[in-house]
Amino acid sequence: MKKILFIATILLSINSFGQKLTGKVPGLKMTNQEIVSENDTIIKVVYKKEIEDKKKPAYFINGKLTNESILRTINPNEIETVNIEKENIEIENVKYYGKLYIVTKSTYKPKFISLNNLKLKYTNLKDNSTIFKIDNEIINANYENYLVDENYILKIIVEKFENKIEKLNVNFVSLITKTEENIKKSKEIILRGKDEFAVNK
Repeated sequence: MKKILFIATILLSINSFGQKLTGKVPGLKMTNQEIVSENDTIIKVVYKKEIEDKKKPAYFINGKLTNESILRTINPNEIETVNIEKENIEIENVKYYGKLYIVTKSTYKPKFISLNNLKLKYTNLKDNSTIFKIDNEIINANYENYLVDENYILKIIVEKFENKIEKLNVNFVSLITKTEENIKKSKEIILRGKDEFAVNK
């Protein structure tokens, strides 16, 4: 868990290269704090969207340039070292703002697979549109190029959603990774009613 927080901190710090801070105190970010009450009569609507940050670093795993999507399913316990270089670099006409080098343990043998190939390999889904989620976060990306480590997937949950009135026919594929928290939840016993119970597997 500490390594996950460490990597997240690194990614945030790299993605902030070249950004300007506003306000009177350097480094101080002012936010608008809204007071929310159960007596509010107006429903607040928030539109979430993927913010495309063009100033992204180049990611290297064991010296090889790789897609940043791999970081979502790489086992943090298998990471030996993480190094950051702030110098910009251009590779095959693509400019990167900084470099992040990850070295894994010599025993780590990942099996990288694209989300589309994962769907073909493990599910019977075919033509309908598919929305992928990894640990409850929707993946807004090209599923053909989005790579995950097959070895770090604990469970794949497939939900088919159809609404004929709205003309919707969509597959939801949720990938649950092998984090300590997810493994612990998978072993929980769920009590339903007075005499019923179920064990997550």
